[in-house]
Amino acid sequence: MAGGALLLVVLLMAGTWIVVRGLLARSHLEAARAQISRLQAAVTNGAVPEGAELRRAVDEITAQTESARALTADPLWSLAGRVPLAGCPLRSSAALAAALHDVAAGALPPVAELGDRLAPSSLRSGMAVNVRALAVARAPAARARAAVESFEAAARRVSGCGWLGGAVGLDEAREEAVATGSRLHGALDTLVLATRLGPGMLGADGPRRYLLVVQNPAESRTNGGIIGGFGVLTATGGRLELDDISGNGALPGGSTQARPVTALSPEFAARYGAFWPARVWANVNLTPDYPSAGRLYSQLYRAGTGTAVDGTISLDPTTLSYLLAATRPAVLPDGRVITAGELVELVESRVYQEIDDVAARDAFFAAVGEAVYEAVVSDAGAAGGTENLLRVMARAAREGRLLVSSNHADEQEVLSSTVLGGALPEAPGPFLGVVTQNATASKLDYWLRRSTTYRMERQPDGTGYVTITVRLTNAAPVGLSDYVRNRADLDGPGRRNEEAQNNLWFSLYTGRGSWFVDARLDGRPVSLTSGEERGHPVLSTYLTVDRGQTRTLQVRVLEPVAGPTLAVRGQPLPFPERLVVEGLPVTSPWSQRVGK
Repeated sequence: MAGGALLLVVLLMAGTWIVVRGLLARSHLEAARAQISRLQAAVTNGAVPEGAELRRAVDEITAQTESARALTADPLWSLAGRVPLAGCPLRSSAALAAALHDVAAGALPPVAELGDRLAPSSLRSGMAVNVRALAVARAPAARARAAVESFEAAARRVSGCGWLGGAVGLDEAREEAVATGSRLHGALDTLVLATRLGPGMLGADGPRRYLLVVQNPAESRTNGGIIGGFGVLTATGGRLELDDISGNGALPGGSTQARPVTALSPEFAARYGAFWPARVWANVNLTPDYPSAGRLYSQLYRAGTGTAVDGTISLDPTTLSYLLAATRPAVLPDGRVITAGELVELVESRVYQEIDDVAARDAFFAAVGEAVYEAVVSDAGAAGGTENLLRVMARAAREGRLLVSSNHADEQEVLSSTVLGGALPEAPGPFLGVVTQNATASKLDYWLRRSTTYRMERQPDGTGYVTITVRLTNAAPVGLSDYVRNRADLDGPGRRNEEAQNNLWFSLYTGRGSWFVDARLDGRPVSLTSGEERGHPVLSTYLTVDRGQTRTLQVRVLEPVAGPTLAVRGQPLPFPERLVVEGLPVTSPWSQRVGK
């Protein structure tokens, strides 16, 4: 009897010991996870901490993970982990703790090494970037990413232990570990991309010249809007200089070139040939594939100037407003001050009411571009200046407002797999790309409001029945100028378009291999033109939208597979689209990782 009681006490104490150690281990892991998340967010936003600060954070994370690993690796814990069924959560917890400690020991020291090389205070000076620091940082960034890859793989191998694992919170911990690894991998991918492409593209091996395109979404295109202004950005040894800033009235070779600058592929010509994208600057970016648009921009510039460029950079007024918000207001030569909050409305709408003369308006656009550039340059010594710039540029890239192409094949191959490169991806799976493009040479798209609902219903055979509902509203007020209301597609008095009716070329991109079922416009059956681009079916039609009217287009398609995620290729608009997705999670089309 006494022996049985003694055994019960021993088992109780052992169980209590295991529980207490488990709680302590969880506490250490939570502290480490929170610190890693803060570090990941900082790296993603470009705010790599200074070396000493980063090393302190790394030491703290490593100490926490070592404590958790030690608490779950003692003999009693290991013995309890061998118990059938009940021991599974203990084994899995120990495996997670060991994996997290391994990533802390393997990935974070190289990250600390990066703090000395990529700290914002030493990475940028004015409009110069320390390309040598970027180049030297490539090796530690790659080592850190390799360690994170190993951690992710280990975390995915950990058993969820079925219902028991769910009951004790193991599933949640495992999923959080995998998510942490994925976030870390994303942040390190950004660093690897910067260290791989940055030095060469910033002129470490010789001067680079890029055509800078400022798009105007008031006359919409897939990648933002028509070219509203341009300049040439020269990078020499990391030093950046912006020259020849002009409005689109000074486009090289004129707004329409005398002859095509290149031959179009059969597929590209079938969809866009009628719009002369190899001759007309404003129609280059009808395609959602930015590498194709970048090549055409480069070829048009060379044909018009006789000078080749190494690539292109496209951005829009919203990106410029982000830059002003991160630096200071822009000051024009006449002393006029333009704040971040007013810039978009000013250059996409109000300027057409304030300035009637086209040449004067072009000069104003150029002056605004130069003033924004000066604001960025003047911010070099401000506290947090580099971090703020990197953060807002990352935001603009995520929103599709900042795009880059390279005419160097090895660089373009890497860029095409990233959000910054903006390629139309060819991967299989459910896909959504809603595009509205101005068909009248008006500036009415500033007043367009768009919302989209995507509903996926999984079928017994694994396919997905999809209903896509797009609502387009013309919010144009009374009193807009003739230039803003222009209808170049009409002749005679109708061209003045007194009622501000908008005319749009609507296109819907779906997943590779998907089938069109039917479509209804405002509740009535409607036919759509079908095509294909880079493997994606494209359904298109022209739509007019009267002032104050909302038009509803509902399209049904059958996707060959119903998941696991929906890749959404957004369109940068003056007013962001409202998107609702039902039936599966949303991911970026550029979520594939940069190669080694």
